[in-house]
Amino acid sequence: MQGVSRIAIAGALMLGLGGTVIALPANAKKEKPAEAAPADGFNPKNLSNEARPALSAIQTALAATPPDYATAKAKLTEADGLAKNATDSYIIAKFRLQVASGEMNALPEAQRNDVVLAQPLETLIANPITPKAEKAQFTYIRGNLAYNQKDYAKAAQLMASARDLGYQNADLPLNLARAKVEAGDVAGGVAELDTAIKAEQAAGRKAPEAWYKYAVSHAIKANLPEQTNTWTQAWLANYGTKENWRTAIYTFGFSGPGAAKLTDRNRIDLYRLMRVTNSLAGAKEYIDYADAANKTGLPTEAKTVIKEGFDSKVIPAGNATANDMAKQANESIASDKPLAAQEKAAAAAPKGDLASQAGDAYLGERNYAKAAELYKLAATKGVADNDRLNLHLGIAQALGGDKDGARATLAKVTTSPNAEIAKLWVTWLASPPVAA
Repeated sequence: MQGVSRIAIAGALMLGLGGTVIALPANAKKEKPAEAAPADGFNPKNLSNEARPALSAIQTALAATPPDYATAKAKLTEADGLAKNATDSYIIAKFRLQVASGEMNALPEAQRNDVVLAQPLETLIANPITPKAEKAQFTYIRGNLAYNQKDYAKAAQLMASARDLGYQNADLPLNLARAKVEAGDVAGGVAELDTAIKAEQAAGRKAPEAWYKYAVSHAIKANLPEQTNTWTQAWLANYGTKENWRTAIYTFGFSGPGAAKLTDRNRIDLYRLMRVTNSLAGAKEYIDYADAANKTGLPTEAKTVIKEGFDSKVIPAGNATANDMAKQANESIASDKPLAAQEKAAAAAPKGDLASQAGDAYLGERNYAKAAELYKLAATKGVADNDRLNLHLGIAQALGGDKDGARATLAKVTTSPNAEIAKLWVTWLASPPVAA
């Protein structure tokens, strides 16, 4: 984040300074009693007679073409010594801000330094008669100056104040979150985005994708697994393109900080999700998927995956590694017991592990109804890993069209990493991929 650009700051200041006009009566000789300030806090009639001439001269100098900044600065110094009240101070600060902004923007881009705006902005923010809308705007700009100076804690405080004052800006929620994250409060930063997204939803609007992606990436960097999973699911639910699904699955299972904890069996469940979301992207992924399936006793699934890779031409014809994977799968299929025999043995076994293994084989063959039947049988007999059983039963139900049953089953998966994988499948049930 670069903060607010100088162009944006200049535009904001033009809006805030455009009404700085002083009426100077020709015979202003006596100081009049101050009038009550209107609701917005500023009443030009309360300018002191002592300060009016200098302020009028500043106004004339700034209205010249080109503006006479030298005269304006000299008269500002004079006005500083003549100011009698908050109204004088308010106008002086607005003129000083106008001079600083004008001189800065007259310089070549490489020479501009918006820190010169800080002092007059702070004076206006502190002045009790500065109208609330202006105070909110100036507070936000000052917050962006602080961000550009890498004073992130101050930037976050000022941006939050601007929001609380009612400032409306499409970039404010993300900029505030970034300031908090850069200040070291990653959880606080992503919480700001959560609040902002809920406000957008309440207003019937869809929050920008950049908000979700920022939260996901920084939760990952800060090693906050719970926030990472929550934001990944929210991102996919709202922006579930097949490219985003691929990024999310790959980051979780293959490249992110938690990837080392996953086994081939875990990754097969992610490959299955990549397969159903059409996010398997290259020959290597098809081959790695088949290799993991072969290693875990799922040769039929390995054979099917390699065939899909060849049929889609993602795997080039004649690829030696893929052909070797297919050969291994065929050899295993030939030596394994037929599935009907495995199913019979599972039914006779006192424990459910054989039934679970048979269910895995049917799942790999895409016989989801038979897979679910065997997983349920395994559950009645008891297995060593209930979470894995429920994950696979939920996947079989999901792919077989029993969405309600799948949600209920996947909700029973509670231990990592199966729980996180289950949540990704639940997200897919609610939000299958859309076109990019």
